[in-house]
Amino acid sequence: MTPLLMIKDISSALAQYMNLPEITGGVGVYGPAAAYALVWELGSRRLKSPGPKTLWSKNRLGKKAILTKQAPHGYVTPTDEFWHIIENEIVKVKFEQARSKKDLVYMLENAMDNASHRIARVIAQRAPVDSGQLRTDIQGVDTDEADFLDSIEDADLEASGTLII
Repeated sequence: MTPLLMIKDISSALAQYMNLPEITGGVGVYGPAAAYALVWELGSRRLKSPGPKTLWSKNRLGKKAILTKQAPHGYVTPTDEFWHIIENEIVKVKFEQARSKKDLVYMLENAMDNASHRIARVIAQRAPVDSGQLRTDIQGVDTDEADFLDSIEDADLEASGTLII
């Protein structure tokens, strides 16, 4: 799996106030497209000059790179859209129905999972279409699968092109 997006602690103020664990989710690319997902998003380091389906452009990090003509700046999605989705899912949480801290954590994890899957669909809709494999392989990372993201340093995720919000 190639991580595209890591969402860290959707409820930081609430989590600190209630002494809750950090809740992490995200979006990743599973399957065959994981091998090239970030090339389409950030550009190719291997190519020295554009070919028939590529051109020089600036990627979402603002760096000059060779990108596909289908997504000349990568398949960029404004993070404002992501925050709107996250806020929308948190608003749905029925805090008053939580009978325990464990219930509340479960409800917030469910909200994160829903947000991750909704954000994955938004990113997939903007991804370039070649064989269609990339759009299919972009998926939400559930909170119970996101432990591996926590083990990776933020600097390593940023270096790989993973967006951290």
